[in-house]
Amino acid sequence: MQRFWIEKLNKSGYSVYGLDLQGHGESDGYQNLKLHIKDYDDYIYDLIDFIKRVKKSSILESETRSDTLDKEQIETFENLPIYLAGFSMGANIMLRAMELLNNTNDDLITKGSIKGLVSLSGMFSIKAVGSPDSFKYKYFFSPVMNLMSSIGPTDRISKSKKSYERCPYVNDLISFDKVRYDGTITKNLAYGLMKSVDTLNKNMDRIPKNIPILFIHSKTDNICTYEDALLFFNKLNNSNKEIYTLENMSHVITIEKGNEKPLNKMIEWIQYTQYKEEEKKKKKQKEKGKK
Repeated sequence: MQRFWIEKLNKSGYSVYGLDLQGHGESDGYQNLKLHIKDYDDYIYDLIDFIKRVKKSSILESETRSDTLDKEQIETFENLPIYLAGFSMGANIMLRAMELLNNTNDDLITKGSIKGLVSLSGMFSIKAVGSPDSFKYKYFFSPVMNLMSSIGPTDRISKSKKSYERCPYVNDLISFDKVRYDGTITKNLAYGLMKSVDTLNKNMDRIPKNIPILFIHSKTDNICTYEDALLFFNKLNNSNKEIYTLENMSHVITIEKGNEKPLNKMIEWIQYTQYKEEEKKKKKQKEKGKK
């Protein structure tokens, strides 16, 4: 997420916490390798641990400041609403984490700590290998990559041509990123990514039905197709879902020209979900007062 996004979120009253996944950015990778993972689920458990650490930090802050805060302020600190936003693979990891947390009745779900989810160019399929239900995915790419990852898990996939022909300057921005690894992913991570879209789709009924979800996706996404994002959205059993469709953008909607549109939509959506939450609380208090 670029600095402009963080600054605008801060100005709108939101603290922003970011996580470098294993082998990404400045984080160490499995076997000291960049863009490599032992098991894709490690990403998911890292995210769950990170969310709990952030929540715990707000509770600890309320305890250290208990002498200067009243009861209502302490409760506010201890129950700060959490909104999760994930970009591309991050959205896949975020939603898979929700499936696992909901399946185990974790406090983060049962106590309503997580108030909303935002998928930015979410990875519900990978255009190069097809959607999880396609013939080429099931009977060619998946078995071939499974075999290749078994033979050489740390070997790296071949480098493709520049990814962002629609927005060529995005390639330049990525190449100048000092903390970004310039090489390609390992075959073990490649297979993990392929499996992840299938796993997420097969378990989508476990995604909590009561947590609002916003999908932001471009019709001309060249990495994770809009068609598969829309299919996932339509199949998802959630009455609080919304999809916001972008035109004339590619995949990296957080840095492309016009990136203020998805950012503004995300902030407006979060504010609206907060408003609805407050209205719900007021209604409950009124009903309580009548008894």
